[in-house]
Amino acid sequence: MKKFFALVGAVAALACMTGCNEQKSEFAQAVAQSQDAAQVQSASKNVVVYYSQNGTTKKVAEEFAKQLGANTVELKLAKAYPSTYDSTIAAVRAERESKQWPALENAKVDLSAYDTIYVGAPIMFGFYAPPMYTFLDSNDLSGKVLVPFCTYGSGGRLASARELAALEPNANVVLSYGISNRRANNPDVNVADEVEKHIAAVRAGTDEKNFVGAYGEMRVPTEEDLAVFAEATKDYGYLNLTPLTVSSQVVAGMNYIFQCQMKAFGEELAASVKIFKPLPGRGPAQLISVDK
Repeated sequence: MKKFFALVGAVAALACMTGCNEQKSEFAQAVAQSQDAAQVQSASKNVVVYYSQNGTTKKVAEEFAKQLGANTVELKLAKAYPSTYDSTIAAVRAERESKQWPALENAKVDLSAYDTIYVGAPIMFGFYAPPMYTFLDSNDLSGKVLVPFCTYGSGGRLASARELAALEPNANVVLSYGISNRRANNPDVNVADEVEKHIAAVRAGTDEKNFVGAYGEMRVPTEEDLAVFAEATKDYGYLNLTPLTVSSQVVAGMNYIFQCQMKAFGEELAASVKIFKPLPGRGPAQLISVDK
């Protein structure tokens, strides 16, 4: 009889354990589904809105969208810019001077489902390409988080981000991302890795100062510094850059920030020039950006 009750007790305990394990399994599954749903919901609140002139900005925008799991909106001109470089520059110059921005096929975008908008365009004359202003004029971005990104020949990341903040005072403009056309189209440059780090920095609330990281004290450039500067800027003579001071940061190679005098586009002003010098044997110094 004692053996019978012991057997019954064992069966009951086993049933209880099985039921508890099933409940735990169901609970774990429910938690996992909830987390997945939260991730999908989070991703669905991001959108990437961009204009691309020659495909480079599109490439960067698609990388952001891929990593965010976000929708994209490519802004389309109602009438394309002229086919030649010089005529396009003339058209853009006229638009900037007159503030008469070009018409878009899709200027008005329904952004009600999104909290964060990644806003990207190529830099033209130091600021966003004109189609981006048409988008900004056509949509209310109040209360949105705006993450600026851009592609450029020599620079304009900081200036375009500052202008975006001035144009959208009721939005929260956060850390901007920029990459030169040359680097974006260089197969040896890991654009995906840069975008991943930038998204992580935005989510962490990192500001410009902390994202750039710690550099040494500003100093008078040495002959070695000037040689690095000359190597990186040899294709940018039209900017008429004169390095005045420099600070550096040791990475897998060396980062430099040169404070310069610049005489370009009819202006004489101060400019911050960022340069990366790879480790020996891994290529020449690269101009990362010129920011006014």
